[in-house]
Amino acid sequence: MAANPGRLIPRSILLRATHACVNNSVRIARVCGICTTRAQASEKNTEKEEEGNAKSNKAPAAVRRFWRSAGVGERDGKYVVTLDGRTIKTPDGTQVQLGREQHVLAWLVAGEWETQSEFLGAHSLPLTSLVCRSIDGLSNAVVRADVVDKLLKYFHTDSACLHEEYPHALVELQQRHYAPIVAWASAKYGIEISVTPDMFALRQTAEAAETLRRVLAGFSPLKLAALEKATMSAKSLLIGLALVECHVTAEDAAMAAQ
Repeated sequence: MAANPGRLIPRSILLRATHACVNNSVRIARVCGICTTRAQASEKNTEKEEEGNAKSNKAPAAVRRFWRSAGVGERDGKYVVTLDGRTIKTPDGTQVQLGREQHVLAWLVAGEWETQSEFLGAHSLPLTSLVCRSIDGLSNAVVRADVVDKLLKYFHTDSACLHEEYPHALVELQQRHYAPIVAWASAKYGIEISVTPDMFALRQTAEAAETLRRVLAGFSPLKLAALEKATMSAKSLLIGLALVECHVTAEDAAMAAQ
């Protein structure tokens, strides 16, 4: 089935919704530490310039915006994001296709590309990065298992479980930001979570870790990609879980991670 060339984003949507959504993506990126992907296509002159710079040990040239407009189209019953009618691809060359239930996400990704200026800004494609990670890496069972193992290591050193006993101001902050997340996770997943002021004494039970392993194994590739970025940034699996499970806002997660 041939790809739909893609509908251009209406100006009114860009001015009202897309701008707000991209701003929200930037706020989430503060929590998730999301890195941008490089543009999937560039003009031949740009590629040659980058190759020459690499050989001379110079920093690669910035990627210039090479498309006029971004849009959303359909292919094989799924949504695709297009640049001048051409479907964007992951760094590994796979076409980015999103399910019917991810219509809003498709427009948000398109909005990221539409709002770029003359050059691609650093960390300015957070949702695109997440989608590409979910396709290129986390759709592979071996990679998924490895990521789950790494995330569970954070559980045994989780910053949300380190509760100092002084000074009083710090104790109050921990009770305000850490304690509710720990209580939520314990109740939601039916596990016992240990807290301690001693980082070297912190260790969660094997039963709790195994329960969370089963939870993470059931996440979609996209949800696991978001959890991976959030956890690595916050140094806390529990804060990451609270964010991707929509228990806390991006702003609340950022406060807890500080």
